[in-house]
Amino acid sequence: MKVSAVRFMLSAVAALAVSGAAAAADAGSGDSDVKVLTTDTFKEWTAAQELALVEFYAPWCGHCKSLAPEYEKAATALKDEGIGLAKVDCTEEQALCEEMEVPGFPTLKIFRNGAPAAYNGTRKEAGIVSYMRKQLLPPLSTLDADSIDKFAKSDRVVVVGFVEDDGAAEHAVLDELAKELRDEFTFGVVTDKELAAKHGVTVPGVAVFKEFDDGKDVFGDEITADALRAFIKASSIPLLGEISGENYSLYAQTGLPFGFAFFNSSETRAELEKQLLPVAKAHKGAINFVLIDADKFASQADHLNLERSWPAFAIQRQATFDKYPFPQDKAITEDSIAQFVDEFVAGSIEPSYKSEPIPDKNDAAVFTLVSKQFNEVVFDKTKDVLVEFYAPWCGHCKTLAPIYDKLGTVLKDNANLVIAKMDAIANDVPSSEPALQVYGFPTIVFVRAEDNAIVEYNGNRSLESLVDFIEENAANKITYNRADLVDDEADDEDDEDHEAEAKRDVEEDAKEDAKEDVDEDVKEDAKEDDVEDAKDDKHDEL
Repeated sequence: MKVSAVRFMLSAVAALAVSGAAAAADAGSGDSDVKVLTTDTFKEWTAAQELALVEFYAPWCGHCKSLAPEYEKAATALKDEGIGLAKVDCTEEQALCEEMEVPGFPTLKIFRNGAPAAYNGTRKEAGIVSYMRKQLLPPLSTLDADSIDKFAKSDRVVVVGFVEDDGAAEHAVLDELAKELRDEFTFGVVTDKELAAKHGVTVPGVAVFKEFDDGKDVFGDEITADALRAFIKASSIPLLGEISGENYSLYAQTGLPFGFAFFNSSETRAELEKQLLPVAKAHKGAINFVLIDADKFASQADHLNLERSWPAFAIQRQATFDKYPFPQDKAITEDSIAQFVDEFVAGSIEPSYKSEPIPDKNDAAVFTLVSKQFNEVVFDKTKDVLVEFYAPWCGHCKTLAPIYDKLGTVLKDNANLVIAKMDAIANDVPSSEPALQVYGFPTIVFVRAEDNAIVEYNGNRSLESLVDFIEENAANKITYNRADLVDDEADDEDDEDHEAEAKRDVEEDAKEDAKEDVDEDVKEDAKEDDVEDAKDDKHDEL
């Protein structure tokens, strides 16, 4: 099974939000500003709304229960602005939800006079309110002296461009970005030089007004889409804020590496702020510096290969999960962290990889691979290599194990072929190759000899299918006795029973996760939560 792009999940977020989920179960009782829709009322109500948001939910869904109180508060905040919020119970209105192509719970859709569109905001009150208010505005609002001050305070982050006139090239760039980023930021434009000077901006220029740090950042370089986009995203987050599951997406959307600073007391937090703030300012736009509560999120430190000793600091890339823990025998000071970050930016330090010890004996039919030997074994161009990445607790992996062992036995006489397995919980994958990033279990990949081309296996998990896959992709000739596959084929019915049992177990676990998991950022179907949790155990988020 595969999962979608990386999501953030600090291990304690769910525990912290349990009480919120419990309270959510009672949400909606009494007076409510959320309209309850049925098949009979849906089309008429949505057609009458200039702008509305509709939640499609299931009463048993844990994500829906967590959303409920936030949705109620957002409905109250928006009702006087002509933005209606409604909900549909998909266990009662199944045909309607099928018609609306609801893929999972909760699903939120925007409606304009009955026409649906995707909702891409967060599931918190502030995020819902901000997102829906943006939908009322044009992508780029024209401002003057009477409107700019109120506009600049209308949202958490507001972008205002100051240009010569509507025909300026900079105006076209602002308009382009405003359309691209309208779901994330509020954009305005001014064509008054005196007003620009009043706000400390030289025309052409851009000011990013915000509710944190110094309140405003000014962009005075050449206004191009790429440069301005990067500046806006870097300016949209605090220089040194505290991170949690609720605000992770604000940082993640920048695509920048994280600099995690772990604190376990108000004293250590204050000292970290003192030492790191100057470094964060110096490297703005290169690294997201964040404070993180070590008492709540100690497991995040584990995944960064840090010992549980505080304070601590580590950098992690978002795209590859590469980790760069700051040596814990050195004091965290402005100078020491500045040097460490400079070396990271320059590419002069190597990432850290968690690895089991290299086995003393490794002559079984299936080679036990560990991180310390990964590149040596997997990228040996004289050999074709098949690797299974597994988790010790994974039901699918346990079902596959005897088949995979038999595969190794059948093909053991091929000197230029390695059948390997790696515990992807106990070992990091020391490669930035996207095809080797493990997001679900089991993941099986083939690395061909000669050119190291990587092919992921997506077939059924039978012995014959695995052999055929290897033969199809191997650079070296593969030999084996076809008769060795017969016994396995005779047991196909038993294998199918095992697969069916494993599937039932996963679906039951997924249903329990759907009832209990309160991570607000997950947008996939609740039945994929077991795989998402596998990724969380591997990467603890990110």
